[in-house]
Amino acid sequence: MTKNANFSQLVEGDYQLKRLVKQLDQLNHLLQIVRSAVAPELARVCQGTAWSGSTLLVAVPGSAAATRLRQAEPAILAALGQAGVHATAIRAKVQVSLQQGNPMQTKTLRMTEPAKAAFGQLQTQVDDPELKAALANLLRHHQKK
Repeated sequence: MTKNANFSQLVEGDYQLKRLVKQLDQLNHLLQIVRSAVAPELARVCQGTAWSGSTLLVAVPGSAAATRLRQAEPAILAALGQAGVHATAIRAKVQVSLQQGNPMQTKTLRMTEPAKAAFGQLQTQVDDPELKAALANLLRHHQKK
């Protein structure tokens, strides 16, 4: 027996699961309508849909995609209307967790031993108390590493 057959039997036996699968299918169908009504670049980042009253919510990964989605709202509403779906508005929901890519790594700067020695020597030669304190703080910070 295949996985699809097992899944179908499982769904048929559970009313709540059957209802959820039907709702998921409907939301996926709405997502396909939205994707077909917008530019391919925007379609790729539209990740999901949900209803809030008669407003269709579309999950996108960032504010740029949200802006483009708002600009495409008339075309999306028209496509939904042609499919027999009544929606009064489209609202983008920015989902930071959908953003792709790796976060930027911070650089760890380390001061070499000769540099530490040079700053230490400079600290003993400086008369300005604020500069002397700043150099002491710098050296203290780099001693931890």
